[in-house]
Amino acid sequence: MSSAPAPRNVLGLLGAFVVTSLVAGVLAAGLAVPAIGATGMASNNAVEAFDALPSELASTQVAANTTVLASDGSVIATFYDENRVPVSLDKMSPYLQNAIVAIEDERFYEHGGVDPQGLIRALVVNEIAGSVSQGASTLTQQLVKNMLKEQAYLAGDKAAYEAAEEQTKSRKIKEIRLAAALEKKMSKKEILAAYLNIAWFGGQVNGVEAASRYYFNTTAAKLTLPQAAMLAGMVQSPVQFNLADRDKLAAARNRRDTVLNKMYSQGMIDEETRDKAIKTKLRTKITPTYQGCANAGTSAYFCDYVYNLITKSNDFKALGKTKKARQAALKQGGYTIRTTLDPKLLRASWKAVKEAIPPNDSSNVATAAVTVEPGTGKVLSMIQDKYYSVDKGRKNTTINYSTDYKYGGSSGFLTGSTFKPVVLATWLKAGKSLNATIDGSPGAIAESSFKRCGSSLQSSATWNFVNSGDGGARGSMSVWDATANSINGAYIRMEQQLDLCDVADMAKAVGMHLAAPVAQQCGVKNTTKIPNCYPSVVLGIANQSPLTMANAYATFAASGKYCKPIVVTSIKNRNGKSLEVPTADCKQTVDSKVANTVTLGLSRALTNGTAARTGPLSNGQPASGKTGTTNDSQDTWFLGYTPQLSTAVWVGPETVNGQRKTMRGVRINGTYWSSVYGGSIAAPTWKKIMEAALEGKPVKEFPEADSSLTRTPTTNIPSVVGKSPDDARGILEDAGFQVSQSGDLETSDQPAGTVARVDPSGSASTGSTITIYLSAGPNTGDTEEGDDTVDAPTTGTTDPGNGNDTGGGGGQGNGR
Repeated sequence: MSSAPAPRNVLGLLGAFVVTSLVAGVLAAGLAVPAIGATGMASNNAVEAFDALPSELASTQVAANTTVLASDGSVIATFYDENRVPVSLDKMSPYLQNAIVAIEDERFYEHGGVDPQGLIRALVVNEIAGSVSQGASTLTQQLVKNMLKEQAYLAGDKAAYEAAEEQTKSRKIKEIRLAAALEKKMSKKEILAAYLNIAWFGGQVNGVEAASRYYFNTTAAKLTLPQAAMLAGMVQSPVQFNLADRDKLAAARNRRDTVLNKMYSQGMIDEETRDKAIKTKLRTKITPTYQGCANAGTSAYFCDYVYNLITKSNDFKALGKTKKARQAALKQGGYTIRTTLDPKLLRASWKAVKEAIPPNDSSNVATAAVTVEPGTGKVLSMIQDKYYSVDKGRKNTTINYSTDYKYGGSSGFLTGSTFKPVVLATWLKAGKSLNATIDGSPGAIAESSFKRCGSSLQSSATWNFVNSGDGGARGSMSVWDATANSINGAYIRMEQQLDLCDVADMAKAVGMHLAAPVAQQCGVKNTTKIPNCYPSVVLGIANQSPLTMANAYATFAASGKYCKPIVVTSIKNRNGKSLEVPTADCKQTVDSKVANTVTLGLSRALTNGTAARTGPLSNGQPASGKTGTTNDSQDTWFLGYTPQLSTAVWVGPETVNGQRKTMRGVRINGTYWSSVYGGSIAAPTWKKIMEAALEGKPVKEFPEADSSLTRTPTTNIPSVVGKSPDDARGILEDAGFQVSQSGDLETSDQPAGTVARVDPSGSASTGSTITIYLSAGPNTGDTEEGDDTVDAPTTGTTDPGNGNDTGGGGGQGNGR
């Protein structure tokens, strides 16, 4: 026979009975509240005090996972603080619903939020034990406790979180009061669903859907009876019954079997079903839901851009007014974000860049590729030949080379000759022709001969420039030839006939901007605008990102329609409601006649231009493009497009110990390069990406160029016969011609030393070279030695020299 309780326990039991009776009497009709005068308590005051407790629980939306999807609906990444996927009760297995009621609250459907019978039992047992050895919380009470904790967690209120976990009678009574009130607001099914969605299942696993996925690689709807019983048993102590811990599996199985017996004793399953479930082996299939972009595989850099764009751009205010609010929304809001990513194109791009330069290549040279859809602004792919990781090693980096500094940490790269199409577009907009003649020779030009916003550039410097590679291109050529062969001299002289402000405006029209702001440039502070005070801008001295460049070329591909690059097409909240997202805001920023003629001008790059070794696309799809190479081959590019796609490929050395090397005399992926050009690695990589992307797609033609911008302009050649060489040169140059002087003298009726004739005569292509021939005087028949020769006067020309290709703005040469 057990001994009688000690006097302290007798008083404690009496107090427990009184408190229980009081609470039960308030909550449950018909349950008597005994006289408690002997305890010194006034029942009326106690009831009033109980009624004065808070009875309204603030509406709580639990933290939920945000899922980022590719355009085809496949998952790119998941963001969360608490791994939770709320689902409705009809998406939870009936086995699970019954199991949790059986083991946690068998009178759930009978009580009004508090179970008096369970409460009395627990208080008596706990009082005898002198500690909390048995709980009495109903599912509703547990839900209240979890909701209070969740509210405190989301608010960042540590004190409130700790208060919700306190093992005190005052906390318990408050919980009881709130549970009773909650039962009046929510149905039993609603309470059960809310509980199963908020319950903790160990680690970062919260709610039955996340638990089903993590422990069994299934959904809550498809849980079998043994699986459901196991999860229901876990909630008592997720640590003690941790299914991911081999040492805890025996205890977990015993707990599962306890749940199954409870279900049987309550008539939820029959004996045969119970016995079969108990005999079932405990099989788990641990399947983590990884969080963040670091676990997004080849999609990581695209994912990183999406995350940074949403959190740092005010275009996504629908998710919060501040960066911090948007970060919290992504990790707690339970949104579904659909993006523009094309997984097939991304895979092809990854294959192409890593074959070009393996991630761990000893050269420390990297490559990045971005593809944009013309006419929509959709960013279809973003990749680089690295793994997204904070781990050390040249194969790893978290810097996104494809984006602006704000959204990926890269300050961009000099673009070289890939900027020349902007000058070409400005040239055409001014009414000049693609087939106009221009001098492409190396040379020296006074910077003051360039115009800036209608006035001569204020500079006393002389710009000495050469052409790419061996500098062999000289003399007159068409603008089209100069474009195909990327002739610096020709483009510098084209820019000389334009206004630098018009060039900068055209760059803006196609969306070009610096990848990172500069403190001071052309009199403007903290700007990302393309400079309008440096003639060398034509050679690509502005640091820009591959995304910016791909989108700029997409403007030409779309006949001059510029679209802001977009990566998000929709955001829906957990209830399926769509939120506002930024649009591409497409608009005509470049005249279609100009843009289509630029496309024609760039059409020879892969056939008989600087990327001819790469060759055209194998399916016959027309493509236009441009190579780019900066000084010492530090940055190389190929920008190319079809009507369907625009892709930028950049190749260049990474920054190592604060410095970037050049790509001269370098071995990349086992191949030695004396100098790397845009046509060396970038162009072949571009071709692989585009051919894979366009495989099986119908060939599309570009719109025709404007005939008025492709005509060969002609000008009447003014008469200069009889003029001095200097006067003749001035007249012809004023008429728009280049001038050369023959060293041969001709017998003529013109005075010796003056112009005898020109070739050609009559009319010629504007900008072409006119050769002047000087007169030896008339033939008098006198044969005296020396009478038939005269000294040809000099013209004051000097050898322009080799010079270099840097201008007053620190310009960079370009290449092939």
